[in-house]
Amino acid sequence: MEQDNVGAVIGELTAWADKADRVPALDLDDAELALQLLSDELGVHDLAQLEPGQLDELLLGIYPEAVEPGHAPAALVALHHLLTFAGETGRLDEAAVAALRGELDEIEPELSDGEVNLKEAYGLPDRIGPLRLPADDELAATARGIAVLERARELAVWCGDGRATVESVGLDDEDRAAAAAELGRSEEDIVQLYLIAEDIGFIVPGEDGTLVGESVQDFPDGADEDVLELWDQAFAATLAWSLLTDADLAGEEALDFEGAGAWFMPLFLSRHRGLPTPAISEMIFDLATEELVADEARQRWDEWVRVHGDPAEVLLARLTELGAVEVTEGIVRATPLAVAAMREELVESGVDVPVLPPEDEMTAADLIEVGLSGMDGELEVEAEVWLVRRTGDAAAAELLAVAAEGGAAERTVAAGLIRERIGAEAEAQWRAALDVPVLSRHAKASLELLLGPDPEFAASEDDAAWLVVDELAGTVHGVAEGDLPMLLDASFAPQYAPLFERMWRLDHPDAHEVLTLLGTHHPDKATAKRARAAAHKAAGRAGSGQATPR
Repeated sequence: MEQDNVGAVIGELTAWADKADRVPALDLDDAELALQLLSDELGVHDLAQLEPGQLDELLLGIYPEAVEPGHAPAALVALHHLLTFAGETGRLDEAAVAALRGELDEIEPELSDGEVNLKEAYGLPDRIGPLRLPADDELAATARGIAVLERARELAVWCGDGRATVESVGLDDEDRAAAAAELGRSEEDIVQLYLIAEDIGFIVPGEDGTLVGESVQDFPDGADEDVLELWDQAFAATLAWSLLTDADLAGEEALDFEGAGAWFMPLFLSRHRGLPTPAISEMIFDLATEELVADEARQRWDEWVRVHGDPAEVLLARLTELGAVEVTEGIVRATPLAVAAMREELVESGVDVPVLPPEDEMTAADLIEVGLSGMDGELEVEAEVWLVRRTGDAAAAELLAVAAEGGAAERTVAAGLIRERIGAEAEAQWRAALDVPVLSRHAKASLELLLGPDPEFAASEDDAAWLVVDELAGTVHGVAEGDLPMLLDASFAPQYAPLFERMWRLDHPDAHEVLTLLGTHHPDKATAKRARAAAHKAAGRAGSGQATPR
């Protein structure tokens, strides 16, 4: 609908909504977006003009291009309210409302199928992290300094109202050349800037040409939340559409860059170690050539690289300029802005991604939690920061206190940190731990590593079996099933199999589970067979009530 008409309908809609409780609640922003898209894209300037098939086109064709993924549920709610409003205000008769509502009901399953759930798409666990992020005001300050957003804003102001637009590339040839000359950018830059400006609402295309969007007012001086939302949208647009736009401009039909941003999740999960640029290039190659046979895939890719450059390097340059990645000596890492944006998407997909407290408030429990669920390289970084704030003796005492109250996973992380990071300074705390039943075997093993063999902390065969169970139970925590064979092969050599006779007799609460895992997933068949037999005995012992309960 034309801007003035949309405003008038929203005013009437607000008054209508206030007269009764609407369940679920009416979100006026969602309703306004639906009205605007109906008007701009479908020429429906009044709800009375709605016809069968238009809601299908709106939700399945227009919304995916106009808004971020995940908006479908809110759009459905808004449209149901608009149909009720249209019926109650006489814009549509009862039969028309029923028919259009039926259309929404038919569309809903297709929308659900189309939604990308990151947790399901990448096979992610229920919990990732915790991770460290700057405060929102720091992130917003960084976003305000991103030159790309300011350039997109300048382009929006240059376009003004009524500038003609062309699908996929934004401005027509004449205006693109004029904008490039006046703003001091290349025409390719203008295409990419228009993409961002439109996606974040700086430019609103319509039947009569461009409009300067209200979000222009939010950058750079808007509230932190608004500035971060603009940056997040620009990041998502660049990742999703940047290479696709290049392909449209070049008339490329063989290479499919849709979904070529999927490599960013592995980068997020390796945010400290990073990924080499060639690995990212190979991932984009695989995604872009998925439908091509091998010879044609390589031929088309090489031809594209010869003319346009490696897509990975082109995209990384744009993401670097946007402040989403940093490239150091060929290794790419996500910036805090990008990590924060990815975290929000993961949380929306049902993944718990907690944020660590400030460094000076970190506890031993927080550090161990990083070891249990943290991403690649996270524990090393956080341990270094945490340990520098306390003596080795104090750090060991704090870690062992948490380990004494936790399970095998907590004990394994704590013991590993103390052995690898604290060393000899932990001797007094290890000696004290000899008297703590759940820590005594770890203490004996650690003291022997520190000081050499000594009758005072000599381990029995039962101690060795208990320690193997405890460390295996801790090591497999959070490991994907497909990774277990390799992990167990590295952690439990076949020569340790005689320990099974001790392991099944232990009062360790994880003995049966560990033996079952070894029996199911150990790649050495003889070892797996002996583990299954021991697991059967452990189950019988537990059933007879001989084992100590967890």
